[in-house]
Amino acid sequence: MSFFKLFPTIEYDIFRNGIKSDFVDIYRFASPVMEMLDNEMSYKYYEILNGERPDIVSMNLYGTPSFYWTFFLVNEYLHDGLGVWPMSQENLASYMDQQYNGYAITTNPKTYVTGDEWVTRDSIAGKFELGETIHGANSNAFGTLTKKNIDLNQLIVQDCTNEFENLETISGEKTTHSVQAYRIYPYIDAPYYYYQTADEERRQVFNGGFIRGGTPDNEISFMTNRHNLFRMNETRSKIRVIDPAYINKFVENYEQVINE
Repeated sequence: MSFFKLFPTIEYDIFRNGIKSDFVDIYRFASPVMEMLDNEMSYKYYEILNGERPDIVSMNLYGTPSFYWTFFLVNEYLHDGLGVWPMSQENLASYMDQQYNGYAITTNPKTYVTGDEWVTRDSIAGKFELGETIHGANSNAFGTLTKKNIDLNQLIVQDCTNEFENLETISGEKTTHSVQAYRIYPYIDAPYYYYQTADEERRQVFNGGFIRGGTPDNEISFMTNRHNLFRMNETRSKIRVIDPAYINKFVENYEQVINE
């Protein structure tokens, strides 16, 4: 389509394999057409199959790979670009292996009174520096601290030399800060968020009891990082598309808008 020659191009690593390709930067001109979309277009929904690229979906729907860009206009989450297009199961597994290696070290902070002072033990707030080496006293495991999640009391330690252990002392080699580990999880299977077990909607909870699993009357469960990634990828696999009966009208109107 000749009017795309007016658009700038960007480099993007669509398959996360280090190889970048040139893509048309349609987002710069997307906003003026959104009112037209909401008022004039009819839509349907499409379930992206495992490994289907945008151009393949366009071919299946419209008989041409050239209309792949329309998906990025009519789906709000796709405004972030090709990086949020649903991954194939193989690419998702590779992504989890690469990005979620290592361990999530959870602590169980407790606050108590010593003399006239309140003291908090095993909190990670204000402790450790990202990038420093973390050491487990019993396991003799070493790893690099890549993330701290204060809300979940998690230290994310990656590129580890060994497996960390529950209840061992964890220390930072640079800051010399230390805490006692409560539970160790493989990072991919660590809690993403906690919810009351009886809550069918699995709404997130924030309270001091969730790390210990709640109380007998208020049992707490959690969704893992693995489950969340699968859930997000599955949700992104159902996209809104322009009905094939309206696609040519849309393209004509879009060309008119961006050339005004």
